[in-house]
Amino acid sequence: MSHLFAVLSTVIGIYSLLCFIRIILTWVPSLSYSGFARFLAQICDPYLNLFRGIRWLRLGNFDLSPALALCALGAVTTVLGNIANRGKLSLAVLLAMAIGLVWNIIHSLLFFLVILMAIRLILLFLNKDFSNSPIFEVLDNSISPLAFRITSTFTHGRSVTYKTALITALVVLLVAILVGNIVIGQFCILLGNLPF
Repeated sequence: MSHLFAVLSTVIGIYSLLCFIRIILTWVPSLSYSGFARFLAQICDPYLNLFRGIRWLRLGNFDLSPALALCALGAVTTVLGNIANRGKLSLAVLLAMAIGLVWNIIHSLLFFLVILMAIRLILLFLNKDFSNSPIFEVLDNSISPLAFRITSTFTHGRSVTYKTALITALVVLLVAILVGNIVIGQFCILLGNLPF
C-alpha cells in the first residue's frame, strides 16, 4: 500500500513541475503559444483555473493564484509522501504539515516581495528612469506603501528616501524569512515527532 502512495506522490510532484513550467511560460509571450505550451495548457489550465477566481489572491496587477495552486499540490504530495514513508498519518504530522503549508505560502509571498523590491532597488541604483513605464508604475504603487510602512517602524516618523525604504524593507523581509524558516522548521519537526 505504501508503494501506491509513493507513486501517487511522485505523479503529483511531476504534475506540479509541469504546472510550474506552464506558469513560467505564460510570462514569455513568444513561448506561451508554442506547441509544448499549448500541450501544457491543456493539462494544467483546468487545475490552475480553479484558483483564478479567488479574489483575495489578486494584489493589484499581481495574480497569486498560481502560487496557491502549487502550494496545494505540494501539500498533497507531502501528505502522500508521509503516508508512504510512515505507513500511517498521525494528527501531529497533519498539524505539522498544515503549519508548514501556511508558512510556505507566507514564505512564498515574502520571497516574491523580496524579488520585486530587489529588482526595483537595482534599477534605482543604476539610475534607470522608468517613470513613464506602466509596469514600473504598477510595481512602485504595489511595493512602495509596504516598504515605507516597514521602514516607519524603525524611523519613528522621520522622512526617508525610496531607496532607503526599499533597503530597510528588504533587510527586514529577509530576516523574517530566515527566522521564520528556522522557528517554523524546528516547531514542525518537534510537532511531527509527537506520538499522537
